[in-house]
Amino acid sequence: MSADALERYLGRATRFLPSRIRREVRAELHANLYQAMLDARLQGLNEADAWAAAVRESGSAWRLALQLARVHTLGLAPRVLLAGMVLGGAAYAVRAEVHSAPTGQEARP
Repeated sequence: MSADALERYLGRATRFLPSRIRREVRAELHANLYQAMLDARLQGLNEADAWAAAVRESGSAWRLALQLARVHTLGLAPRVLLAGMVLGGAAYAVRAEVHSAPTGQEARP
């Protein structure tokens, strides 16, 4: 596996992460792949084949991206849901107030 192919794999695997944690997670993933590559080298594989085996063992980049996103962004989901509920409630209150306000004709006897 070439260095470019490894970089593409790392990029695809971390694509759904917020930028503030993407670099840290990418570095950790690279370290794990490097260790798996070293393990494969101990079993007699050359470096390119060892990298390929490490990536294959790690699984598809798409599946890994979804798992990493679930782990690293789950705390964000409740905040987004709460913000949506607050904004939705405010919009409902404003709309209800606009529709229930008396008009000039209703105020006259």
